[in-house]
Amino acid sequence: MITDCHLHSFSKTAAPRTGAYVPPTRDIRDYMDEAAPLGVRRAVVVQASVDGTDNSRLVDVLGVEGPVSLRGVAVIDAAADLPALHAAGIRATRIQDRALLGDSALETLPEVARMAAEVGWHIEMNTEPRSFDRIAGMLPNLPAGMRLILDHVGHVDPVAPDPVLRLLETDRIWVKLSPTRISSDIGRYTDLAALIERIGKAFPDQIIWGSDWPHVLSADPVPEIPPMLDLCREALSADTFKRCMWDNPERLYGF
Repeated sequence: MITDCHLHSFSKTAAPRTGAYVPPTRDIRDYMDEAAPLGVRRAVVVQASVDGTDNSRLVDVLGVEGPVSLRGVAVIDAAADLPALHAAGIRATRIQDRALLGDSALETLPEVARMAAEVGWHIEMNTEPRSFDRIAGMLPNLPAGMRLILDHVGHVDPVAPDPVLRLLETDRIWVKLSPTRISSDIGRYTDLAALIERIGKAFPDQIIWGSDWPHVLSADPVPEIPPMLDLCREALSADTFKRCMWDNPERLYGF
């Protein structure tokens, strides 16, 4: 059984709330039709950047019933009603920190962490190696037990992964083994096998997987889920694969 810890859901009728990109008209039911036959039984819907801090669409998505159980990751501001979001199934908040997007909210990490800790959430970070030293320096001042999850393996260079490995050694950092943003071999992922194997052996309790469906801002060929799962099955031991796909997400998102 599989847990997909990173996907987005968009409206088939409403326009995006901001103009960062034009989202595909694919929603959570499209995702379930594609993922459920592959053994996905749990999934985490991440607030899309085009929706900003208005999490109302995300909350609506989490109420959809189907063959895949859902949790959510919100993007919050000071006015967010965290207890209400938690009751809707949200278990984390996300911070954007990408030079490519010209968008960094890293300076908000201490305050966001304080807010998240009040409802028992963790923080997911769309960040990259340029910020790793700064993040490491912030860790001692974050609430006790606060975990940071790096989306897309921290956008690390697969042939030079030491920066992300050093963060994992702090025991406060997890990574999503989402391959599409860091691989130059989409569909086969031959350039990531050694990295995934190394992380899995050293940090089996700090890894989860996410498909990044429906792959916004991805060049053709559009990624598909089965090759990603094949990569993880081949690079991880059977026990570590189960932890990554089921046990670790259960602890993190409270399924």
